[in-house]
Amino acid sequence: MKLFCRDEMQRLEMAAVAAGVPLSQLMENAGQAVAQEVLARCRPVQGKRAVLLCGKGNNGGDGFVCARVLQQKGLQCVVILAQGAPGTELAAAAFSALPEEVDVVAGEAWEEAQALMDQADVLVDCVFGFSFRGEISGVPARLLGYGGGLSCLKISADLPSGVECDTGRVCAGAFRADVTVTFTGKKPANVSYPAKEFCGETVVRSVGVPEALSEGAETRFFETDRTFPASWLNAPDPQANKGDLGKLLLVCGSWGMAGACVMAAKAALRCGVGLLQIVVEERLYPLLAQAVPQAVYVVLDWEKRREESRRALLDALEQCTACVMGCGLGALPERVCPVVFSHCRRPLVADADAVNFLSRHPEYLENVEIPLVLTPHPGEMARLCDDTIPEIQSDRLGAAQQKAKDTGAVVVLKGAATVIAAPDGRCAVNPTGNPGMAKGGSGDVLAGMAGAFLAQGIPAFETGVLAAYLHGWAGDVCAQRYTQRAMLPTDLPEALPQVFRQLL
Repeated sequence: MKLFCRDEMQRLEMAAVAAGVPLSQLMENAGQAVAQEVLARCRPVQGKRAVLLCGKGNNGGDGFVCARVLQQKGLQCVVILAQGAPGTELAAAAFSALPEEVDVVAGEAWEEAQALMDQADVLVDCVFGFSFRGEISGVPARLLGYGGGLSCLKISADLPSGVECDTGRVCAGAFRADVTVTFTGKKPANVSYPAKEFCGETVVRSVGVPEALSEGAETRFFETDRTFPASWLNAPDPQANKGDLGKLLLVCGSWGMAGACVMAAKAALRCGVGLLQIVVEERLYPLLAQAVPQAVYVVLDWEKRREESRRALLDALEQCTACVMGCGLGALPERVCPVVFSHCRRPLVADADAVNFLSRHPEYLENVEIPLVLTPHPGEMARLCDDTIPEIQSDRLGAAQQKAKDTGAVVVLKGAATVIAAPDGRCAVNPTGNPGMAKGGSGDVLAGMAGAFLAQGIPAFETGVLAAYLHGWAGDVCAQRYTQRAMLPTDLPEALPQVFRQLL
């Protein structure tokens, strides 16, 4: 599903005007759409009070239209001017069309505005629209912050005020809605945290932009849906052999962390890779060989046969079609990672300890020439970016995009609504998954899945999108089967057959 950024929405609106749809009609339709949502959720309307917080721009104009319609339908409406008098011609025209029965209050009259909000059955936020960036202060911040904390039904027009359209960033004092009626199509902020939490339930309503324009619009962002895996997971050729289905090398696992390697390996196998080879310390080989008998092993001894082990690793890198490194490497990254990052000429997934290695040695991210997929969780991303976790989480879209641009790697920033960013500016937000996946080991499964898709020839960005979507889908299957509390990361690979069956 396309997600429309700020500049893309502005171009769409101008294209609609050029196609014969005046801006005044778009405003009328937007206000009507919000009003219809209020009416649908406030039945019966008799005796109900709607309070509308309206800004001075065209988003405020949408609110004036909404107030007019609601008053005509039987609600008692109050408009609170959060920024003073309307500041655009369109908003002024909509304001002048308000029925006399609609009470209008200045936002500066705080005690009166507060009392009115306290009495509201529904509070409608129409202060800032998709163009908002930066911070809010003064009267708007006071009104929005107070109103967003009330227990009545709260509805935002297009986006909650104080939320940034393109980044999903939420400024202090932003409005917290129960429902957001967004116009024409979803915005990145509707689906990405932290903004998604402030949007509540997002409802998309057409406001008059011709469908052909929105369908033909080029966008940088999208929310993955079920059509995506169907377009990439083709049935194997009837004459395919194991060599045709990819050869994946896992450089994962260490003493005390063998389970990470096992989970990555089982996930890769469940995703259809033809050959799986695992680089493993000699003392771990008996454990892993029993846990993953389908794999073949490159057994190394970095203490006694360091140069021989190095040559064996280089040979394995030469023979594979993709590599996953990092899951459960423990104390080994300083020995293993320089070899792989310096000599790997195949698509590479860097996860966990490999990402942490890169945060200590960023020089290995300079001049990246191979398809590289980084799969950090927020803590690893913070180390990679020399930021704090709150800074990363406050702008997940921006952090992933910037790191992808800076390094040339595809960045899969894990977490609720995982973000997948490509160096060329494309960005996907993943809708699948649940809090039951927030357990150690889930990321190892994702890395193994991504490695399998890379090994089978799927490009790096599409691999990240595909792996995140199917990984979350498997998590949703497990939540239904075991509950979010009881499900385990080791359940995820075993849920993949059901996921693939449902795709057929």
